[in-house]
Amino acid sequence: MKVKQNKDKKNGEKHLSNNIILSIEEYIKENNPNETSVGSGTSFCEWVLYNIFELREDEVIEATEISGKFDNGIDAVFEYNNELCILQSKYNNAHKVDSIHRFISDCKRVVEEPPNTDREAVIKVCRNILETYSKNENINCYYITNNSFSEWERDQFRKPINETIKTHKKLKFYILDFDNILEKMEIKNGGIPREFREKWIKLNIGQNFEDIFETSIVGMVKLKDLADFVEKGGNMLFYSNIRNYLGKDTTINKGIKSTLDQVPEKFWYFNNGITIVCEEFISKNGVVEMHAPQIVNGCQSAKSLWHHFYISKTKSDIKNTQDGYLLVKIIETKKIANDKEKKALRDNITRYTNSQNAVKGLDFYALDEFQRDLRNRLDAFGYYYEIQRGAFITEPSTKQKSYKGHPEYDYLLQNVKSNKKYCLPAKEVLQAFTAGINLRPNIAYGRANELTPFGSEWEKIVNEKTKEMPLENFLFPYLLSKYAKENLGYKPGAEDFRKNSIFLFLSTYYLFITGITNKIKGTTYENPTDIKNTFIFTNIFKSAQLNIQLMEITHDILSSFFEDSTIEDEIGDNRKGFVQNKMKRSSKFWNILERKVERAVTNTEPKTIFKDIKKIINEEL
Repeated sequence: MKVKQNKDKKNGEKHLSNNIILSIEEYIKENNPNETSVGSGTSFCEWVLYNIFELREDEVIEATEISGKFDNGIDAVFEYNNELCILQSKYNNAHKVDSIHRFISDCKRVVEEPPNTDREAVIKVCRNILETYSKNENINCYYITNNSFSEWERDQFRKPINETIKTHKKLKFYILDFDNILEKMEIKNGGIPREFREKWIKLNIGQNFEDIFETSIVGMVKLKDLADFVEKGGNMLFYSNIRNYLGKDTTINKGIKSTLDQVPEKFWYFNNGITIVCEEFISKNGVVEMHAPQIVNGCQSAKSLWHHFYISKTKSDIKNTQDGYLLVKIIETKKIANDKEKKALRDNITRYTNSQNAVKGLDFYALDEFQRDLRNRLDAFGYYYEIQRGAFITEPSTKQKSYKGHPEYDYLLQNVKSNKKYCLPAKEVLQAFTAGINLRPNIAYGRANELTPFGSEWEKIVNEKTKEMPLENFLFPYLLSKYAKENLGYKPGAEDFRKNSIFLFLSTYYLFITGITNKIKGTTYENPTDIKNTFIFTNIFKSAQLNIQLMEITHDILSSFFEDSTIEDEIGDNRKGFVQNKMKRSSKFWNILERKVERAVTNTEPKTIFKDIKKIINEEL
């Protein structure tokens, strides 16, 4: 049985490896049609940012602003898990061992001195790097290639890295080849890092019992024994816990610290305990030995205990804490067939047992129930909803090809060259929804990081009302954005207002439709959501000719808006900042946009397009 499992795993790795290679090649072909070496390198860098670091499109654009002439050997700079990252990527023959040596030297230089360049984008990014390093914060330096390193190559860059980190302790180097890329994609597919998969770790356990299925064990564990367990396992114990360790100064961890310092014997009463998932466990004589354990709930407690015993306490302090206990539940997964099912179990345990702490960022994004429901609904509609960026690549090719979208809306994707055209990234779907249906382009563009569970904007965007909305409210804005980018030029490379205005385009489109509806029905709707029946939107979208006309009028409205003297004076040379900070509901600039929309509605009234929409509305009535 084990031989078959190993064979299946190798076959799975081979399929995934082929999928990754194909995905990289397809992305480069789509984005570098002239097949230049520079274009291939740029495209590979973007692929890495999208699929390894899971950045949004706007984040990728911002991250790669430094790339180009006098870029100081840096392809991208961005934040990942709240730490600054520097990236150098090398595609195919561009990779050499000397390139790694230069990258190490470049990283040392940019944290020590300003760049020698007149490019504002480079100056701005390098200033941020210098400031971050001066604050004694970590900077993660990634060199990534699609080549595979030989052992000789690894020997060549280990020494200079070890020498560098002696003098530059806050520089953390990660030199990744294709095998590392494969491993990161395996993790998206449900696995845990290879270096941890075969580890067994022991935990001393007191009074305990196993369930009748012999798949879990619950017991009392001494606080010091749990701290020893964390010391042995290190951060790998928390790989599956998206919440991760918040740090000892958070409110909940201060509470844990207070209990440990003052009344450790009451820890049992005050703490909910921890949950550990492992491949399998062996319990014997008061010791549980676990294969590849992962703490999926109670990360804060576990890390706080480790910090208490191994970092902050003297021997006498530790002696006074010996009598404390906490509850530990251990669950094994070896009877589950594959990595995906095991990951689903870990995710569900995490989702159902973590509810007490409000954590900002991307926490719980992949576990959010609404996101999962939306994925299932879009799947039935012919679209792959990619909650975790890069997950589509891990799917079998037969499943990838099974997504064909909705034929009546295919015209909106007609110029999208990507083979992933029916794969919808969750973050970008929610950005489009926020801009179109919620009419908040400034949030979608400037504060998208807050559009995540526990982000400050999440409950305003995703709430009970949202969950009752029709699927079209999430699908249509995204499809509109794809059409506007590919057919109307709302891309980063545009040389006019379209460069920064894709989300404003979506808001304007929905304002326009709402205005026409009001004109025909005699209503005073202020929001697209006031139009309760999606019959109007659905039939507009099913009529390609009608909808394309509406989008062209929307483009004309925006063109007129940006030509308005009040808007021109306000923007100056900072259109990006204008959209991010000024385009809010009820602002004087928003009022100008609404007036432009009202004028467009009036001008449309004598035209055939108005009659076509009126016919749709009358059918709905």
